[in-house]
Amino acid sequence: MNGKDKRRAPRSRHNSVIEIFDAEGKVAATARLVDFSDVGAAFSVGDPLVMPDRFRARVRLFDRGVLEAEARVVWVKRDKNVTRYGIAFDSLTRVHPTGEFKGPKEI
Repeated sequence: MNGKDKRRAPRSRHNSVIEIFDAEGKVAATARLVDFSDVGAAFSVGDPLVMPDRFRARVRLFDRGVLEAEARVVWVKRDKNVTRYGIAFDSLTRVHPTGEFKGPKEI
């Protein structure tokens, strides 16, 4: 290996939360977001998760707002106290701009 990063997009380190949704649209798990790019992300959990082939997730990034993703797991690394997952996005959509969502405005 030549030591060059072979990722398709640059990743930024983040210390945020990622929510993983089940097939019914309910939050099935929350995890710590480790890094993020336009094509994928990595997150970690204490106890391993049972992940479906494809799933929906939501992340909140201060510089980008709230994003929803259709994603799939591409790698899993288990250490003694943490399990890390690498995911690839099939789609990525901004659902709220930066700043806190205050709910619908009354007219």
